Amino acid sequence: MTGLIGVAAVAIVAWFAAGTVWNVRKGRELMRWMQGGLPVIGERATVRWLGSTAVELVIDQGKAEFARVTVVVFLEPRDLPWWPLSRLRGRRDILIVRGTLRRTPSLELEALDPASWSGRDALPRVPREWSVRQAAAPGDTVVHHESAAALAQADALLAIAQHAGMKVGRMSVRRGEPNFQIHVRLPDHSQPARGFFEAVRALAERALA
Repeated sequence: MTGLIGVAAVAIVAWFAAGTVWNVRKGRELMRWMQGGLPVIGERATVRWLGSTAVELVIDQGKAEFARVTVVVFLEPRDLPWWPLSRLRGRRDILIVRGTLRRTPSLELEALDPASWSGRDALPRVPREWSVRQAAAPGDTVVHHESAAALAQADALLAIAQHAGMKVGRMSVRRGEPNFQIHVRLPDHSQPARGFFEAVRALAERALA
């Protein structure tokens, strides 16, 4: 029994080490990719690791419609033995952009993928009095909106995201900060990062239209 416990302990430590290295490499790879696009939305990012599963980049001087931006690379918990279970519950590597905009949006909405971790996490904070448009097909987003105008705004935003090839887990426009959020699956690294961040900037501009 003691031998089995020892083997299990060694296996857990090895799993943790391998998963940590995997995530750190993946995070660094994505940060290198983002360097080609981040100047579209801001300058001089401050970078810090939040454990082995998240990297945060804070831009205090945003560009265009952004006054301030936080970009988070949120990785799967590959360093934990129950990582496969988290994948079954919809946890995936995601890129999050949160922004304080230069003006307060006039409309509020939440577009959520109910199968994603981001969508489930945001759902309890959606006002109960808002209307809901359910997904038309599996994989579509559920749109929570305060008015018919907000629903039309959500459709316009989702069209921009779809055209840019984004797989949206959450898109949020709120009067309170952060005014704008988008959670997406990690973008295609074979494509220039500038195109992705230009789409993010277009989404922020549309959120204030």
